[in-house]
Amino acid sequence: MARKTAKQMREEEEQLLASLSKSENTPNIEESEPALFSNIEHAKKMKNASYEEIKEFYQKNGIGKQGTFYLSAPLMKLFRTKVTAEDTKIAEVIRELLIEHYFTEEELRAVFEAEEKIL
Repeated sequence: MARKTAKQMREEEEQLLASLSKSENTPNIEESEPALFSNIEHAKKMKNASYEEIKEFYQKNGIGKQGTFYLSAPLMKLFRTKVTAEDTKIAEVIRELLIEHYFTEEELRAVFEAEEKIL
């Protein structure tokens, strides 16, 4: 592919600018209303979420702060081997174990409700 000359690049820029100025970016109110109502419905659904829905929410969206944990060398080697064999990530395994077996329903629900108020 040959290099473009300055003139060719200028012409290309002018064509792109002309095509941008021709297209109108006016929002369609009729299209935005369903999105508004779907957001309201989503908020209602999340407010009345079951424990399973809360756990599923945190499985998908529980990514955030980083932490460190320590295991003996043989256990860490076994853990990494198993995680690699299952084609998953260490963070996903830890998150699932914490959500399923460590946090209580009340704790998860309280954090979920506090987080939903922020959103």
